[in-house]
Amino acid sequence: MNYSIGEFSRVSQITVKALRLYHEKGILVPDFIDPESGYRYYSQEQIGEARVVSGLKTLGFSLGEIAEVLDECEEDGDLLDQLQKKRRELEKRVASYQRSIREIELVVSGKFADSANDETGEVVVEKTVPDLLVAGYKMTGRYSEIGSGFRILGRKAGKVLSGKPMCLYYDEEYKEDDAHFEPCFEVRSELEIEGVRFRVLDGGNALALLHKGPYERLAESYAKLFAAVKSKGLKIVSPTREIYHKGPGMILKGNPKRYVTEIQFLVR
Repeated sequence: MNYSIGEFSRVSQITVKALRLYHEKGILVPDFIDPESGYRYYSQEQIGEARVVSGLKTLGFSLGEIAEVLDECEEDGDLLDQLQKKRRELEKRVASYQRSIREIELVVSGKFADSANDETGEVVVEKTVPDLLVAGYKMTGRYSEIGSGFRILGRKAGKVLSGKPMCLYYDEEYKEDDAHFEPCFEVRSELEIEGVRFRVLDGGNALALLHKGPYERLAESYAKLFAAVKSKGLKIVSPTREIYHKGPGMILKGNPKRYVTEIQFLVR
């Protein structure tokens, strides 16, 4: 049984306009096209294919992604892989939207204005940082993934960890997906653990600042430190450091307004 495009529109619940677009994109090609009239006709078997296309579109797949799915997926397992890939993409998008919402809330509540007036009392200080025996777990990825590094250190080297968690940052610029950083803990002794680096982290002269509040405002404190470095004619020794005196726990996030993060720039 063949359906005209109008009939197929009724049985598939896809508009004629969309069916023409899908034909143009090679997503849902008519089973037969009359060479004289140019009329499109669809087969009974294509109803199921149409439902797949509609379902993928509802799940947020673009036309290009739908075409890729139809071309590459031969069985349910293949489709499951594509769905999981799409889920990860949507989760990243949701996380990005949530960050934007938090930033908007900060603006609306006047937090940025308060910071501009320097009402927090956060000032740059000079200090001497001692050498530290640390265990580190080097990572490449997004800054939001730092927590997973701390969890790995806690699981693998928990019995020798001491002090506050810290993170070393090796890039000179801000990066989105391929940042280089190293979650660390001071340790009481060294162990041989695969993937974990035990070593002495050199100390020295440093400029430091205690940032009070959510991580979304860290950029403001970094700006103060960079200004201090330039005004004193100093050079930063990589990597820079963040020490988390008060922050989210392994399970509970806590109140971001009460976070205390020390940023350290070793300088020469």
